Amino acid sequence: MKTLTLAVLAILIAGRAFCYTADSVVVAEKKHSPVKLSLRLHSRGLFSYGGRLVTSNPVVDFTLNYTGKNWGIQFFKAVDVADHHTPINFTLAVVNRPFHLGKRLTITPAMGVLLEQYESLADQGSDAAMMITTSYRISTSLSIEHTSLAGNLVLEPSLRDWINRIRLMYSHRHMDVTLFGWHNNGLFDGNAYVAAGASVFISRLKLTGPLTAQVGITGLWMAAASDEQTRKGASGVFATLGFALN
Repeated sequence: MKTLTLAVLAILIAGRAFCYTADSVVVAEKKHSPVKLSLRLHSRGLFSYGGRLVTSNPVVDFTLNYTGKNWGIQFFKAVDVADHHTPINFTLAVVNRPFHLGKRLTITPAMGVLLEQYESLADQGSDAAMMITTSYRISTSLSIEHTSLAGNLVLEPSLRDWINRIRLMYSHRHMDVTLFGWHNNGLFDGNAYVAAGASVFISRLKLTGPLTAQVGITGLWMAAASDEQTRKGASGVFATLGFALN
């Protein structure tokens, strides 16, 4: 882990030096495709909507986003590289519809499925899921976002859960800094917890054509939990290397 952390820090420093050079060149603005693909490798597995580290093994995830004029699609798949039976092996697929209230405020409801895949294509716990994301753009580089996720809505109501996540995001040139907060209110399953986190990334590093790279570090702290098993092993630091095609 120390070796991985030192390697990531070295890449961060090199990436930052590259940023100053790249940013000094003025290029013509290009139109972006409505489809974005991303592939990331993490040294540990975090369920980003839930705010818990659920495996200490390396994890690979793939995301496909389609952003249309009036609606969008998100497909997300995560795989534990070392153990296909851990909870991080899942798929989330949703359709969303953004509603713009002025130039700064956007409310985006999304509906779809979350498939638990630690044994097969759809294991126990796979069910319909709903998200409502409210985002407010404070400035060109700073925004705040709240997401409410409710799972197990139809097939297994006994496993129903409700998690809230808030993010404060700063983005400037190639630097992305995010502060996180999560709250599972325990309304349905009685399992309540509060977690906080932060991440620092060097992003949008141009490789070739539409292909870009990012590298960063994320830290998570499980502040309180009603179940000691939930809190155990749920805090830590991990590194990420990612690639995006847009």
